[in-house]
Amino acid sequence: MNEGAETLVKSTSEVTKKYKYGVLYLGRVPEKMTPSRVRQMLAKYGEIGRVFLQAEDDYFRQQRRKRGGSKARLYTEGWIEFKKKRTAKRVAASLHNTRMGEKKRDAYYDELWSLKYLPRFKWAHLVERLEFEKQVRIQRGRMELTQAKKETAAYIQNVEQSKRLQKMKEKKEKQGKVWTQGQHEFHQVRTESEINHERPVKQSGKIAKSTLAKIFKKT
Repeated sequence: MNEGAETLVKSTSEVTKKYKYGVLYLGRVPEKMTPSRVRQMLAKYGEIGRVFLQAEDDYFRQQRRKRGGSKARLYTEGWIEFKKKRTAKRVAASLHNTRMGEKKRDAYYDELWSLKYLPRFKWAHLVERLEFEKQVRIQRGRMELTQAKKETAAYIQNVEQSKRLQKMKEKKEKQGKVWTQGQHEFHQVRTESEINHERPVKQSGKIAKSTLAKIFKKT
């Protein structure tokens, strides 16, 4: 092992020994709450590492703006990393379901903390999850784009076909001919009752003919 690798291993080991990180899950993020604001509100309980809030989907944001709602970007959930595991456990136990604001004039006084300690959860797990969700969104976007292209191509093809048929119709009409494109003659198949209705007529005709032959033969 070279010197650089040994230094990296030692530094990583030292960090691991120095900090036993604990991660909290924030189940609900009030409107206008930001990562910096979360850090500010929780920093007094212990040293904080990284903070990440999941932004809402762009589709829901656009729909809200169309209805005249807030134009600000909202967040749906979050993760807070404390540099000490025991601090993270204590914060989750003491703050969960309590008021975010300490004074009535605070913007989040009527909001409640929704915190949960995630045992054995590492920040790398969150990074992996976010990367997976990113790839899912990219794949979904590609599928939607492909479907949109197919629908557009089919629409254009139908329009072009309609134009061609219209030109052919106009050409035939100028020539004084009847446009018969798409017109077909159909012959109705006789029903069983119609067939049975004709049979007695044929039989009665044969009977009448044979009877007359006998009469004339006798005379």
